Order: sequence, then structure tokens, then C-alpha cells
Amino acid sequence: MDDLERKLISYIREMNIAKDTLSQLKSIEIESMDLQLALCEKLGIENMEPIDLLDKELSSDQMIELLREYNFTKPEIIARIELDESILPESTPKLLTEQTVRVKGEVWVIHKNDADPFPSTPHAHNYESGISLHLGTGELFIKRKSKGFLDCKKLVHVRERLKGHELPVLDERCN
Repeated sequence: MDDLERKLISYIREMNIAKDTLSQLKSIEIESMDLQLALCEKLGIENMEPIDLLDKELSSDQMIELLREYNFTKPEIIARIELDESILPESTPKLLTEQTVRVKGEVWVIHKNDADPFPSTPHAHNYESGISLHLGTGELFIKRKSKGFLDCKKLVHVRERLKGHELPVLDERCN
């Protein structure tokens, strides 16, 4: 077993203990992805690179202490769409999960009352990659750092899946 594999196994074990303990303390079900995103936020890991979290080698007690006061309450989801094909660049990093079984496509989540209106109201989250999508311009962000744009065809495809919801004005380059 190499060092990276050892760190991953240790992270998953400790994360599961912390997740169960925090779920009991807060009387809510905390998902692994939510715990990982919260840890990245609390530790200032802006690029959401999984390796950065592994290198911290946190114990479950350290995770619990970091997240004891963290607000895991999620905004109401107004839509969840699954695309047949990925719209993200191939180089987009994936976040750590216990198990990822996806061959094609991805899931995007749009919240009704997102606590942070950036980059648009509403906007889409791809939690697997840590990317947010401006639903008007197609600009992709990790945290508040631009990671490029979707081509118009892909942006329009996403927006078509959200008919019936108020969306930002579509950028003129896509009309």
C-alpha cells in the first residue's frame, strides 16, 4: 500500500466517524460530500483539490472540533438535473467520495434560496467537482475564481432542463 492509498483509507475511516458523530450532535443527516466541503471551507482549501485535504491527515476528533459549530443546513433545492453527457472540461478535479460510480454525465443542483447568490440567482452547483455555473453567462467558478465558460449549446441545454423556473437573462452571445 502506497502513502496516498494509506491516507485515503485513513481519511474515509475518520470522516465516517466524524460524520456519524456530527449527525448525532446536530440531529440531522450529514452527507460525506457536505462534510468534505465544510472541511475544505474551514481549512481554507480554495482549489478543492482532494489531495490537499488528504495531506492534512485529520483525525475524526479534529474534524468534529473544526465543524462543531458549522451550519450544515442546506437551502431548499428547486431543481436537480442529470445530464447525459458531461459539460465540464475533462481536467476538472473531482472531490473525494467513498464511492463514485458514474460513467457518463453529472448531476447539477440548483437551490431556491442559496445563502450565497454568487455567481447568479439562481446558479447551479456540481458538488462532485466543486464548480458553480452562472446560468446566464455559462461562466464556471470554483469558489469565486473563474474556470472558463460553457459553450452556448451546453448552457442552453442546461437551461432547457429548468423550464418553469426564473433564470438570469441569457448572455447575448448565446441568443
